[in-house]
Amino acid sequence: MFSFRFLTPLIILTTLFVGCSDPNGGRMEVSGAVKLKGKPLADGTVSFEPLDGQPTRATAMLTAGEFTIPKPTGLVPGRYLIRVSAGDGKTAVNPVNPDNPPGPTGGTNIISKELVPADWNVDSKQEREIVKVGLNRFEFEIP
Repeated sequence: MFSFRFLTPLIILTTLFVGCSDPNGGRMEVSGAVKLKGKPLADGTVSFEPLDGQPTRATAMLTAGEFTIPKPTGLVPGRYLIRVSAGDGKTAVNPVNPDNPPGPTGGTNIISKELVPADWNVDSKQEREIVKVGLNRFEFEIP
């Protein structure tokens, strides 16, 4: 005859194993602040591109110089290349016809001047490591 005393430990172990698994797949929350020439970068983006073959990458929006990538969409541990971008939002250029206004009335988007130096943007060699244990908060000081 089948006994519940053998089944009970199996149910407990299964519940513990399922209850302890990481629903975020090892992703970590990442946050930080970005300063450009000593002042918080009002808005823009911070991108994290994997350098060790990690399956995650992310781009976070800057708000008043701060960014957060929540754990459910966060990054798995490893090294990442950092790129920061922010346009001036006011350099109005119509690349098709400079005599016409930019934006919806001119038929093209506004092209902003990049405020972030190339060594933090297109030519970035900035790296940071996301760790499994500890805080993943970064303070970026861009000269």
